[in-house]
Amino acid sequence: MQNKNYVFIGDSLTFGYGVSKNKSWIEFYKEFCIEKGNNINIINKGINGNTTTDMLNRFTEDVTSLNPSTIFIMGGTNDLLSNRAIDSIIDNIDLMIQESLTCTDSIIIGIPPRIIKEDAYRLFMPSLTYDYCEKSLPKLREILIKLCNKYKLKYIDFYDLTSSINHNEYYIDGIHFNENGHKLLFNEFIKN
Repeated sequence: MQNKNYVFIGDSLTFGYGVSKNKSWIEFYKEFCIEKGNNINIINKGINGNTTTDMLNRFTEDVTSLNPSTIFIMGGTNDLLSNRAIDSIIDNIDLMIQESLTCTDSIIIGIPPRIIKEDAYRLFMPSLTYDYCEKSLPKLREILIKLCNKYKLKYIDFYDLTSSINHNEYYIDGIHFNENGHKLLFNEFIKN
């Protein structure tokens, strides 16, 4: 039986920035699949610092050329941190969805988690765009859900998941997650 390729594309939240490679939520998912005996080849194409424009530019090579049976797409936080408009994020994700549909109808959209601007400023790096990003993420969530409904796609709402947690237990710097945070994302992911 041929392995199914499950490709995850995104930014540092997909890559697993801030934890060792085997402690990221996608690695937890990989271990979970092995334990369940699922014949799935999980490919993590998350790249730290990527915007949805970066993801779109590499989408054919990094995703559709791999003949994926399932595609997971999550991005937008870095776009907002770069002061880009929500519409441009949606346009990019829409184009990635359209390209994904040429090879599979099993597409999952990740809704980016919230950021904690005070922690990000203090622990990650000073930036003038944290306010804009924090205010825009709930709007991005709403529009991403509409986009998923339009295409009848599944989505994982990491924003809702992280909107009521004690951030000190799960975040390392207000944007990225510690091992507990990655376990939180993994547990949410496997519920769907």
